[in-house]
Amino acid sequence: MKPTDASQAPPEQRVQVVLSACSADDAESVLGVLRRYFSADVPNRPGHGAEEASHGPTSPDPARPTVWTATFDTSRVPEEVSGAALGGTATVDVQGGPVAVARLRDVLHRTFEVEDAGTASGDQEVDLQLRLRGR
Repeated sequence: MKPTDASQAPPEQRVQVVLSACSADDAESVLGVLRRYFSADVPNRPGHGAEEASHGPTSPDPARPTVWTATFDTSRVPEEVSGAALGGTATVDVQGGPVAVARLRDVLHRTFEVEDAGTASGDQEVDLQLRLRGR
């Protein structure tokens, strides 16, 4: 059974995702795909629905960059994944344990055109940057 949110997953199964350099529609498309296949952390924020709370933009000021964030539980591995559309490109920064990051990356590779933009690995954690385009 799938946990109700990513905070209930063991730490090695959680992946932090940060989207930037994209439109709000493209951020919603990427996060929607990830929510379809993985449970997401849904913070309790008064006045916001679960969908908004999991990834609301962090900068309402148009002069500052806007980012969307969410944490996903990757303990359940999807077998079937379908493609999704993007109007432009999106930059995705992913951070977590090596197995968890590999699972999330696999879903993104099967859903979008993906360009690896950089990786940093440590003993227990991987930082990965990807650029996504729709298929």
